[in-house]
Amino acid sequence: MAAAVLVALAAAGCDGVDGPGVEAVDREVTILHAFTGEADVAGLGALLDAFAAQHPDIAITEEGSTDFGSLARARLAAEDPPDILLHPQPGLLEDFHRQGLLRPLDYLDADAIAEQMVGGLAELVTFDGVYHAQPMRLSYKSLVWYSPATFAAGGYQVPTTWAELTALTDRMVADGLTPWCIGIESGEGTGWVATDWVEDILLRTIGLDGYDRWVAGDLAFASPEVSSALEAYLVPIWTDDAQVAGGREQIAREAFGTSVGGILGDDPACGLHRQATFIEGFIEQIDPDATFGTDYDFFALPAIDGGDVPALGGGDFAAVYTDNEAARTFIRFLATPEAGDAWAAIGGFLSPFAPVFDDTAYASDSARKASALLADASAFRFDGSDLMPGDVGSSAQPGSFWSEMTDWVTGQIELDEALRNIDDRYASVR
Repeated sequence: MAAAVLVALAAAGCDGVDGPGVEAVDREVTILHAFTGEADVAGLGALLDAFAAQHPDIAITEEGSTDFGSLARARLAAEDPPDILLHPQPGLLEDFHRQGLLRPLDYLDADAIAEQMVGGLAELVTFDGVYHAQPMRLSYKSLVWYSPATFAAGGYQVPTTWAELTALTDRMVADGLTPWCIGIESGEGTGWVATDWVEDILLRTIGLDGYDRWVAGDLAFASPEVSSALEAYLVPIWTDDAQVAGGREQIAREAFGTSVGGILGDDPACGLHRQATFIEGFIEQIDPDATFGTDYDFFALPAIDGGDVPALGGGDFAAVYTDNEAARTFIRFLATPEAGDAWAAIGGFLSPFAPVFDDTAYASDSARKASALLADASAFRFDGSDLMPGDVGSSAQPGSFWSEMTDWVTGQIELDEALRNIDDRYASVR
C-alpha cells in the first residue's frame, strides 16, 4: 500500500473551490485507488501536482492498495468512504451505483464531455441516464505489433481489413515466416490473453450491442453468434501450427511478456503479435536498444467484413462518494483534456479525450500514435472478462473464461465444450 501523500494545503482562503462559504472540511479530499507500481504512482502524483497548482488551498490525501476492491467495499460498508474512488474498471462502479452509494456528477455538462472523449466511454459511466464517473486514463488493447524492417524486407503492407490481414499471413507462411507469436502463460492469470482475442473478435462480428449482452451474460458463450465467430476467426489461427511460432502447443507455455520478442531482430520468429500498449515495456526489457518506428511498430486490429474498428481496452474512472465541494472541484478538473498533460509527459497514459487531446503532451511517438488510433476508433469497450463476475471472467478456477480457453488451446477439450462450461459457470453465479 502506498503511503498517503499530502499534495497541498494553504493556511487560509478558499480560492480553489467553487463559490464562497465552503466549510474547512471541504478544502480536503481523500482518494482511494489501485495504483501501486512506481510508474503509475509517479503519473498520478504528477496529475495531483497539476491540480494543486490550480487549487493550492485544497489538500488531497491519496492511498493506493493492491486490494482496492475489498478495501473499497469495507470502507463503504463501514460508512467511512473516501471522497473519491479511482476505479480500475467499471464493474465495481456499477455495483456501488446499484447499492445507492454513488454520487451523480450532475454538475458536469455530460453531453459536452462525451463529445470530446473516445466514443462509447460516456456510456460506461452513465447509469439510469445520469453521468456518474469521469474517465481519467485509458489503455488500448486492439493493436498488432510488427517490425517495420521485417515488413520492408518482405514487401509487406500494413493491412486495413481482416481479409488483407489473412492475405498477409498466408503470404508470410509462403515466404517461410510464421505469422503470429502468441503466449498466454501468466501464472495464476494464464488464459487472459486468449480472452482478449475473443473479445476483439466479438466486437468486430456481433457488434457493440451483442458484445454488451454477451458480457452481461444475456448472450451465451455457446450461442451460434459467439461460437460461429470464434470458429471463423480464432480457430484458424490458434490451431494451425503454421500460423503460430512453436505451434499450438507453445501458446500456453510461452509467457505473455516474452512472446512479443519474436517480432524483433534480424531473424524474427514471427511477423505479428497482438497485444496492448503496455507490451512496449516488455519490448524495452527484451531489447533496450529497440526503437519505435524502426525496430517495432503497431497498427489497429482491422475490421471484419467491412464492419467498424472498435477499440478494446481498460481504464480508470473517478467517482464521488461524499458530499464534498472540493471533491467536485477535483472532478471538474479531471473533466478537462488538460488534466492529463502532466501524466502524459511522464508516460503510461492515454487520454480519454483522445479526439481533442494535445498530443504534444505525450512523452513518446508510440503514445501519440496510440492516441490517434483511439481517436479514430468507432467506439470503445472495456475488457469483457474484467466486467464479468470474477468467478467467470477472471479466475483460474475450472469453468472460468481464463481456464476454459487454456484447456481448449492445450487440446484438453473442444471449443464447444469450453464455451458450454463457461455458460454453466456464469449461470451458477447469477
